[in-house]
Amino acid sequence: TGATLSGSQSVIANASSATSVTGVQFKLDGSNLGSPDTTSPYSVNWDTSSTTNGNHTLSATATNAAGLSATSTNIIVNVQN
Repeated sequence: TGATLSGSQSVIANASSATSVTGVQFKLDGSNLGSPDTTSPYSVNWDTSSTTNGNHTLSATATNAAGLSATSTNIIVNVQN
């Protein structure tokens, strides 16, 4: 939280479950950021040049084999391209 970002960034999340994790969907301001990543380590590349300057919210939602999901705490970042 609080980082200032520009250019291409890797967004990474750790996820675990009693049953296998089937995917992690990253979100930028509540909208999907790329496709769900189905293999660990879970990540997505984000080209911030397509995002307006200012504060933005990142999160990740992990889903397990039982269909249950959990969402991370929101992370606030400042984009300055």
